[in-house]
Amino acid sequence: MEGIALLFVLLAVAAVLSGPVALIVAIVAIRRIERIRRELTETNARLATRLAEPPAVPSVPPAPDAAAGSSVRSVPVRAYLPCERTEKITPDGVTTSAEPTTCSPAETGTLEQRIGTRWVLVAGVVTVIFAVGFFLKHAVENQWIGPWGRVAMAGLGGLAALVIGEVTRRRGFDFVAKGVTALGFAILYATVFAAHRWYGLIGPVPSYVLAIGVTVAAMLYAVVLDEAAIALLSLAGGYLTPIVLSTGRNLPHPLFAYVLILSIGAMLCSYRRKWSPVNILAFLGTYLLYTAWFEKFYRPLMDLRWPPPQLGAASFWLAVFFVVFLILPVLHTLLRQVRSQVQDTLLVLANAAVVFYYLWAMLADSQRDALALCSLAMGGAHLGLLGLATLRCPADGDLRNAMLLAGLGFLSLAVPLHFKAHTIAILWAVEAVALAAVGVRRRSTLIQVAAGAAMALAIGKLGTELPLHTSQFRPLLNPAFGAWAFVAAALLAGHALYRVDRRLAAPVRQTATQTLYVGGLLLLLGAVGMELWHHDQLNAGAAGGPAFYEQMPLVSAIFILLLVVRPLRPAGQGCPVAAAGLAVAASVFLAYTYPSFYGRWILFNNWAFMRVAAFIAALFFGAWLLRRGRRETEEGVNATRSPSLPMLMALTAVLTLWILMTEEIWFPFERREGSAWRLRAHMYISILWAAYGTALMIVGFWRRVRPLRYVALGIFLLLLAKVFLVDTRTISTVYRIAGFLVTGLALVGVSYLYQYLRKQGFFEAIR
Repeated sequence: MEGIALLFVLLAVAAVLSGPVALIVAIVAIRRIERIRRELTETNARLATRLAEPPAVPSVPPAPDAAAGSSVRSVPVRAYLPCERTEKITPDGVTTSAEPTTCSPAETGTLEQRIGTRWVLVAGVVTVIFAVGFFLKHAVENQWIGPWGRVAMAGLGGLAALVIGEVTRRRGFDFVAKGVTALGFAILYATVFAAHRWYGLIGPVPSYVLAIGVTVAAMLYAVVLDEAAIALLSLAGGYLTPIVLSTGRNLPHPLFAYVLILSIGAMLCSYRRKWSPVNILAFLGTYLLYTAWFEKFYRPLMDLRWPPPQLGAASFWLAVFFVVFLILPVLHTLLRQVRSQVQDTLLVLANAAVVFYYLWAMLADSQRDALALCSLAMGGAHLGLLGLATLRCPADGDLRNAMLLAGLGFLSLAVPLHFKAHTIAILWAVEAVALAAVGVRRRSTLIQVAAGAAMALAIGKLGTELPLHTSQFRPLLNPAFGAWAFVAAALLAGHALYRVDRRLAAPVRQTATQTLYVGGLLLLLGAVGMELWHHDQLNAGAAGGPAFYEQMPLVSAIFILLLVVRPLRPAGQGCPVAAAGLAVAASVFLAYTYPSFYGRWILFNNWAFMRVAAFIAALFFGAWLLRRGRRETEEGVNATRSPSLPMLMALTAVLTLWILMTEEIWFPFERREGSAWRLRAHMYISILWAAYGTALMIVGFWRRVRPLRYVALGIFLLLLAKVFLVDTRTISTVYRIAGFLVTGLALVGVSYLYQYLRKQGFFEAIR
C-alpha cells in the first residue's frame, strides 16, 4: 500500500507540475514561431522596398546582387505584423529594418486572439488553483503530506509561479506573465495564512512579517514594471491578512502599524505611478479595518465611563490615517506637478468625512471643545494642502477649490462646536466679511459663494435663537440685539467692499451692493422692531413710555429714507423697490394699529397724530427723492428710469393720510358715551372727505399729476355713496344738512374747475 500511495503522490506532483511545464513549452514554441514569422515579414518588406524605390544617392554603389544583374522574383508583401520599424542604411547602401519598436493591436485584435491570450489564461490560472487545492485536500485527508510539507509545497509553488511569470515577461508575453505572477503572490499569501491559521506552525508576529514581506515585494515588482494589477493584488492580500490571521484579541497598535506600512507602500506607488485605483483600495482597506476594530472593541466601552480605555489609541491612529490619506491621493500631483483626477479629489474629501464622523462619535457627547479644536486642525490642514497645490500645480483648479471649501467648512463648523448662542452668528459674519474681501480681491467666484454661505449660516443662526428675549432686559445694550446689529453691520460692510471695487462690471456690482445694503437694513429693522416689542411686553418700566405701535411708524420712516437717500444707497432700482414695498407694508400696519394709539387727545393735535404726520412726511420726501434721482447717472451707466416707484410711494402717503385722518375722527367719538358724538363723527368725516378730495384735485391740476386727480375722484365717489347710503339713515337732520351741503359745494367746485381748465386748453396741453 505504501508503494501505491507513493505512486499516487508522484502522479499528483506530476499533474501539478505538468501545467506550468506545458505552459513553458507552449510559450517557447509560440516564441519561436513568432520569430520565424517576423524574419519572413522583414525579408518581404526589404525586398519590396528595394524593388519599388530607386537608390536615393546615385554615387552609392548598388547592392551586390543588383550589380550582378540577378533577377529577383517579386514577393507580395503581407502585413503579418503591422509594427513600426526603424530603418538603417548599411555601409553597402542597403536599407534594412531593425527590430520593431511598437506593435499595433492587430496581434490581439480579433475575438479569437483575445480569447486565446486572455480568457484562456484566466481559465488556466483558476484551473491550476483548483487543482492544487483539490490535491492538497486529498493529501491532507489521506495523511500523505504533513503540515510542513504542505506549506513547503505551497510556498515553492508560489515561488515557481513568480519565476515563470518573470521568464515569460522577459520573453514578451506580458499578459500571460501578469496572470502567472499574480497567481504566485496569491499562493504566497495563502501559504502564510495556512501556516499560521490552519496548522499553527508560526506565530502572529512572524506571519505579519511574512505578509508584509510579500506585500512589499509585490508592490516593488508592480512599481518597477508599471503593473497596476499586481499592486492591487498585493494591497488586497495585505488588507485581507489581518482578517484571516485574526486571533480575536484587542491589539490596535500592531494592527494599525501593519496597516500604516501598507499605506506607506501605497504612497510609494502614488509617488512613482499615478494609480488612482491603488489609492482607492488603500483607503477602503484602511478604514474598513479601522471600522471593524472600532465597532468591536471601542464603541462598546464608550457608554461605560469617560474617557474610554483606548481613546488615545483610537484618536492617534485616526489622526495618522487622516494625514496619510490627505496626502496620498494628491502626492503625485504635488511631486510631479500634474493635474489630479476627479477621483483623487473626491478621495481627499471622503477621507475628511470619515475622520470627522469618528471624531464626532468619540467626542461630541462630552468633549465638544476638543471636537472644535479637531475641526480647526482639519480645516487648517486642508487650507495648507490648498497652499501646496497652489504652489506646486496652480493649474489644478478643481483640487484647489475642493480644498478651499473643505477648509472653510471645517473652520465654520468649529464655531458652533465651541461657542454658544449669538457668538456663533457673530463669528460666522466675521468669516463672511473676510471671505468676501479675499474673494473680491482675488476675483474668485468660489470664495465669494463661500462668503455668502457663511453669511446665510449667520442669519440662520439668529433665527434659531428667537424669541429675542424671554425676560427683562436692558434695551439695546444686550448680547441678543448686539448680535443682530453686528450681522446687519457685516452685511453693510460687504456692500461697502463691492461698492468701492471699481474693477467689477457695473451690473454685477449693482446687484451685489443693492442686495447686501437692503439685506442689512431690513435685518436691522427687524432687530429694532423685536427689541421695541419685547421692551413693551417684558420690561415693567416701559408702560409709561411710547408703546411699540406708536414707535414703529418713526422707525419705519427712518429706514425708508435710508433706502432712498443718495449717496447712502447704492445705484440701481433694488433699493427704491424695497423702499416702496416697505412704505406700503408700514402704511398697512399703521392703518391697522392706529386705533390702539387712542388716549385722551384733541383732534389732529396730539403726539400720536404727530408721529403719523412725520411718517407721511417721510413718505412724501422719499417720493420726491426718488423722482429727483430717477435718471441719475453713475459711472457712465444710466440708471433704469422707473417713474412708477415715486408715484407709488406718494399715492401710498396720500391714501394712508386719508385713512388715518378718518380714523382720527371716528374712533375717539365711537368710544365716548352717547350717540351725539357718532352723529358728529359722520358729519366730520363727510366734511373731511370733501375737503381732502378737493385739495387733492387742486394739487393734481397744479402739479399736473393725473393719478392724484383719479384718487380725488375716487374719494368723491365714496363720499357720494356714504352721503346717500349711510348719512341719510344714521345722522340727524342738522348734521345731514351740513354733510350734504359741504359735499355738494365741493362737487360743484370741482366741476367748475374742470370746466374752467378745459376752456383754458389745459387738457390739450398735457396730451
